[in-house]
Order: sequence, then structure tokens, then C-alpha cells
Amino acid sequence: MNHILKDKRIIFIDVLRIMSIVAVIILHYTADLLTRTNDFNTTSWWISNFFNSISRFAVPVFFMISGAMILRVEVKSYRQFYIKKVLPLIISLVSWSLIYAVYTQYFIQKSSMGVYDFFVHFSYGLIFDKNYIHLWFLYAIIAIYITVPLISKLVKVCSEKDLKYYLLIWFLISVVYKFISDLVFRLTSEYINIPITNIPLFMGYLGYFILGYYLFNYTISMKAKNLFFNLGIISFFVTPLATYFSSLYSGVLDEMFYGNYSLTTFFMAIGTFIYFKEKETTISEKLNYKVKKIISSVSKASFSIYLIHLLVEILVSRRAEIQATLLQSIYNLTFNVIIIFLISYITVKVLNLNKYITHVLFGGRS
Repeated sequence: MNHILKDKRIIFIDVLRIMSIVAVIILHYTADLLTRTNDFNTTSWWISNFFNSISRFAVPVFFMISGAMILRVEVKSYRQFYIKKVLPLIISLVSWSLIYAVYTQYFIQKSSMGVYDFFVHFSYGLIFDKNYIHLWFLYAIIAIYITVPLISKLVKVCSEKDLKYYLLIWFLISVVYKFISDLVFRLTSEYINIPITNIPLFMGYLGYFILGYYLFNYTISMKAKNLFFNLGIISFFVTPLATYFSSLYSGVLDEMFYGNYSLTTFFMAIGTFIYFKEKETTISEKLNYKVKKIISSVSKASFSIYLIHLLVEILVSRRAEIQATLLQSIYNLTFNVIIIFLISYITVKVLNLNKYITHVLFGGRS
């Protein structure tokens, strides 16, 4: 493939990783204001809503990137795969769960909890994903990675038609059905429950994982590319508007269109992935070697930045003002996101100077 560089980096994948980690930082920073006020007509709320909405592609794209990269690898040994791929993620999960649990308990809540009680509390949180909000991603990706030795074989023996069939069923169950169910619930306060749709293989983030593999390895028709790209563009505008009106209807922030399985999020994610895959040759030709090295460095650090950025946000960012003007809101958002990103990246690179710390905190990723 012509998007593979001399050092085996894939330029459009690196760009997508960087875009996605910046988008995740935006999501978490703007979430604070969105959950602090129910006044949906302030300028600051609209700025937070808009940037939060257009950043929703990030998490699905992360799963798509993981699927595109890991499913192309031939798993020859279950033991080696789990040692090299799954165990580092588990170690990172335990390490960061402990870090965030300690910080939350003793620095935010200023608790006087004893060591024994803390570790009981921490262990409970670790088992049930209660230690910190963004660590859910590790639970989800570990669960998927456990299936990779089987799934990688499955996708390789499947024809393109087979994969399209799987993705269609997954889309109908995980995206369309869920969207209709959520919509009905908001109108009637009752969920639709159709037992026949409870098909585990066709539910959850595994669909995004396999979607990434499919889009990376197969060329879809120009008609399909244009359709998904246009629906993605439309979704970038629909999401903030739909969130505003649904929140106005509910009286509180309604995150229906923010969800990772919402129709708009799905189309934003697939449209973004397709667009940058199509533009990889152009991107590669326009960037010089030094810029590509910088992009590669930031991309490699994206997983580590994800783990550390909320701690950095707590320590250095300033909360957005609810009654801020347009310029104040944009400046505050831009400044804080840049600061959080830069400090997270620099901290990761400094910590990576020690191999032991790199393995304990970041699963050996630099």
C-alpha cells in the first residue's frame, strides 16, 4: 500500500490518531460546562455544544484504527499475543486506575480513608470500572483484544461480501435499532425491547473494530464514498442542533446524539475515516520528512496522552465561564485544549525516557 512509509508508519492513520486524541480532550473539557448548566441559550453553552458535537467521531475512529491495524496481523501464538498485546493494556489499566483513585480519594475528596479500606474501595472500582470516567475505553479494548486471535482468523476467511453482510447487520442492530429505541423512549418514556435483536456478535464496539479493518483493506465504490462523506458532513451540523432541541425538550442535557452509536456519530466517524484514507497520498506528498516524524511521534504517544490527559486537565485547566462571550469562550477552549495537549505530550515523552515507567504506565508504548 502506498500509504505505508519507509519506517512502516501509515500517514493517514497517524493523522487520524492525532485528530482523535485532540477531539477527546475537547470532549472532556467541554463536558464540564455542558453538565454544569441547563441554560441552553448562552453563547458559552453553544460553543461547548458545537465543539463537543463535532468531536464525537473520536472514540469510534479509535476503535476503527485499532481494528485496521491489529486484525491484519497473523496471530500464531495465543500466549505470545496475550503477553505482548493484552497484558500491557491490563497493566496500564491497573496503574492508571490506582493513580486516579489515589488522586480522587486523597486530593479531590481529601479523604482520610485508611490503606486497607482504600484498596478494598480501589479493587471494587477496578473490577466494576468505577475508578475514573475515561478508563472505560481500556475495559472495552481489552475485551475486544481478547477475541482478536479468533476474530482475525474470521475476517481473513470472510469474503468482502461476508464482511459487508456482518457490518450491515451490526449497523441495523447497534446503530439504527438503538437510535429508534432511544427516540421512542424520549417520546413515550418506554424502551422498545425486541429480543431477536439481542445477537452479541453484532453488538458493541466490535462492529467499529471490524469496520476499520474493512475500510482499510477494501476499496468501496465512489457512490458509497460520496454518500458516507456527505452524511458525515451533514451529521457535523445536525448533532449540535439536534442536541440543543432534544435538551430543550428534556430540560437537561440530552446526550442522545452524543452517543458512540448514534446515527450522527456513526456517519461522522465513517466519513472522517474514508476522507483521510482517500487523502493519504496528498497528505504524504505535501509533508516533508521532519513534519512526518513529528506526526509519527505524536501519534505513537496518543494512547499515553489519552491515559494522562484528564489528570493534566484537573491540574492545569481553567473551567469555562457559563456567561462568557463568543470570543472569550473560543479563546478559553482553544487555550486550555492546547495546554492540556502539550503538557500531556511532553510529560509522556519525559516519562518514556525510563523504560520501566513506560511499561508500567503506558504498556510499553512510546
